[in-house]
Amino acid sequence: MKHNQSLSFAEKERVCEALFIQEGPFWHLCTDGTKMQNIFTSEADFDLGMNLLAVSACKNPKVRIVSFELMSNHVHKILCGQKEACMGLFEYFKRKMKRVFKRSGRIIDWDSFTAEMIPIEDLRALRNEIIYAHRNAYVSQSSYTPYNYPWGSGIAYFNPLLKSIPAVSFNELSYDKRREYAHIRDISGLDSLKFLNGRVHIPSFCNVSLGESLFNDPRSYFNSLTKNVEAFSEIASRLKDTVFLTDDELYAVASKYAAEKFNVRQLSILTPDQRIKI
Repeated sequence: MKHNQSLSFAEKERVCEALFIQEGPFWHLCTDGTKMQNIFTSEADFDLGMNLLAVSACKNPKVRIVSFELMSNHVHKILCGQKEACMGLFEYFKRKMKRVFKRSGRIIDWDSFTAEMIPIEDLRALRNEIIYAHRNAYVSQSSYTPYNYPWGSGIAYFNPLLKSIPAVSFNELSYDKRREYAHIRDISGLDSLKFLNGRVHIPSFCNVSLGESLFNDPRSYFNSLTKNVEAFSEIASRLKDTVFLTDDELYAVASKYAAEKFNVRQLSILTPDQRIKI
């Protein structure tokens, strides 16, 4: 078989399409942040949530996490597996979250923490859903990019440096540390996990390699992070997200609209009526 670099664009697409069919079904599991209070309010909370997500993945081996993003009041997970198994992973994650937070004295109304399972029907949609998840923190917080947000898989995609970090294997930890990091009594089945200063190493529980292989190459993935505005708006509308573009991206969209509709290239010289319409 030809090395991937020597394949034509059409050949790369056929490889990705075949992989999508072979590995599916895929789902976007998400929760509604408009109905949920803040869950993660500190780095320690986020680390806890990611550790429990990793444990949930290990305890539900019929499901593969392709990408994910933990936000303060909601989560995104792109999953591969049967629908019932994927929902089972979420319910396990929710139960563990409820128990650990209750034990720490945090009062949270978990009734609103419910998941919607959205089927992903084709390769193009899957790529867009992965990108959308990875952009979540980036569009809402100017201090982050998809490559430096610690509680999402975007930091691991096409990033060989992260994968080469000498994380500590779960089995190398003391028994007390294993219990502390996993937050469960039964620590069997967690052998694949690795940790860095108490925070789970993302490639040890998220199937980053599968997610990467669904893109033609690193360049096409990176290009998609800042393109496909129309696709992001469709996903945001479906998920009822109100923020899905950065200020810079929104300015570019508004400028393009002004040029097309009013033949004006500077937003500052628009009339009041034109500004309202935009």
